[in-house]
Amino acid sequence: MFKVSRERRGANLLLEILMIVVGINVALWFESWFQDLQDAETEARYIADLREDLLMDIENLDFVIASAEEKSEQIGRYIELMPTIDELPPEDLAQAIYTPPNYQFFEPSDFTFRSMQESGDFRLLRNSDIKKNILKLDRRHKQIAVLQTNYLQAIDDVYIPLMMKGFDIATMRVTDPGLLEDQLFRNFFLYAKQDTDTMMAMYRLARSDSEVLVRLIEEQL
Repeated sequence: MFKVSRERRGANLLLEILMIVVGINVALWFESWFQDLQDAETEARYIADLREDLLMDIENLDFVIASAEEKSEQIGRYIELMPTIDELPPEDLAQAIYTPPNYQFFEPSDFTFRSMQESGDFRLLRNSDIKKNILKLDRRHKQIAVLQTNYLQAIDDVYIPLMMKGFDIATMRVTDPGLLEDQLFRNFFLYAKQDTDTMMAMYRLARSDSEVLVRLIEEQL
């Protein structure tokens, strides 16, 4: 048998260690490369889904804005007629009374964004402008939600109880003429117009923000 010198054994051991280190580094590099590839594919899916959500939001906002414009004009006409509102025909008076609680609210299609937040995948978005504008739009949505909630609460807590006391829903007739003279009833029309105009302005800002975000996304696709 051949005797292996101590130097040769040391060189072989060093070579084995070197091969192990190289193998580990190659495996880690491949794993990192594969993870980056998966992350890029996941990001691309999120980006595409975000675009679809935003396009749906823009369509919904167009409808909500048009409804708010019509409601604001209607309330404005009734405010002008308020001094003689009791002289309106019963059908027109019923329509006037039902105008303040008639609303179309906006609910964002934010499932993709919420999923990214909850899963921690929001970090996968590499475009800082897209991330910044998503967060900006989310803040806008929260502002809209507060306005809508406050208006709905005012309707439920103030206007509906007041209306129910002096208006017969079954016959669509005013049963208490004092309702039309009630200061709270009259003031609510002014409040409704002001809030409708405020919400309409916020809807338009949200639409503009959504369009900006769509353009940024389409530049990346």
